[in-house]
Amino acid sequence: MANGTRSFIDALGGYRKVAGRLRKPETTVHSWTVGDHFPPYLFRAFCELADEAGVPRPGPELFRFVPLPPAPEEGAAA
Repeated sequence: MANGTRSFIDALGGYRKVAGRLRKPETTVHSWTVGDHFPPYLFRAFCELADEAGVPRPGPELFRFVPLPPAPEEGAAA
């Protein structure tokens, strides 16, 4: 994937438009376009923005979600 964060923000109309809609500083939103992932707290807002803009919702791979650790082996002490 080239830069998925930039592509997604561009699909929503660009970082200035997204910043206005989220009431965030433009510099903050612009910094998300040069990174690899969005903060996870934005997932729901970005899904709603995608719906409003008529673009596909972002996939979870664009966010820094905490992965679930492996389950402990059965019988092992926790």
